[in-house]
Amino acid sequence: MSRPPSPLRSMLRLAARGVRVSGAAPALDVTSPRRKAARECAEIYVDPAHVRDYARATGGDAVTAFFDARPATPPFYCATWETALAMEMLAGLETPLPLGAMVHVSTEMVWARPLTPGDAIRCRVELDRVERTPRGLKMTMLSRNWMGAGQLCSQGTSVFMLRTRTPHDAEPPRLDRPAPAADGIAWSELARWPLSAGAGRRYARVSGDYNPIHLWPWTARPFGFRAPILHGYATAARTAHTLIAQRLRGDPGALRRMRIVFRAPLPLPSTAVLLTAEDAAGHRFRVASPHGPTVYAEGTYGGAA
Repeated sequence: MSRPPSPLRSMLRLAARGVRVSGAAPALDVTSPRRKAARECAEIYVDPAHVRDYARATGGDAVTAFFDARPATPPFYCATWETALAMEMLAGLETPLPLGAMVHVSTEMVWARPLTPGDAIRCRVELDRVERTPRGLKMTMLSRNWMGAGQLCSQGTSVFMLRTRTPHDAEPPRLDRPAPAADGIAWSELARWPLSAGAGRRYARVSGDYNPIHLWPWTARPFGFRAPILHGYATAARTAHTLIAQRLRGDPGALRRMRIVFRAPLPLPSTAVLLTAEDAAGHRFRVASPHGPTVYAEGTYGGAA
């Protein structure tokens, strides 16, 4: 049986191969199809008990389908093994990556059919391209999950930034162009999330993603963050679970697509609000601070008719 590698082991392996750079990061050639980096794992099985633990750690308590004897699999649950495969893929690159904070920039997911416990799953993660930016390396990764019989269940495109700027840089950490807080859209509050100081560690335990920027202040500060920040996939999962519970009749299979862009780090502890709106772009959401103009993440989603 093929199993996903341990994300923590792969992360340590990636750090061990890292090189400190001042100036330009090393060139990575991923443009040639014969050189395109990828990792694949077959016969992945979903553990019902772990699904329930994951749902509790990501604000899914209101979705009863996650707690059935044969629970529905949460939409972003596949990130628990996709992250492991991505870290293993990056650790195996011919050219070592520079040391730096790996932050989540965006993810777009499409779900064709649900993953269910007991069914064999095959996953492939591929490094599509790497772009050099003033803040570091911007990496686009593609992921796909199939049932054992070959039916495509989900596919996603995620962008990560490997920040190589030092903690002493004048510009504070920022993931993308900030969104304007006052944009003329009639936003309404859907939920309020009190996030504890240990929310990052709780997600790390169910996902295996022990990136130090999410754990404690003393592990986040060397990478330029004054406090630990919530995982991007944890923010995406909380958003998806709230939308399922309050907008999609509690049916996890009704969420068919979701795009989320991370605008600013979500510090821990803190309180965040989930806002929703509808306009010409469709169903929109925003994760923001209840006390000011800061927007942590925003995006769009689509559900079954």
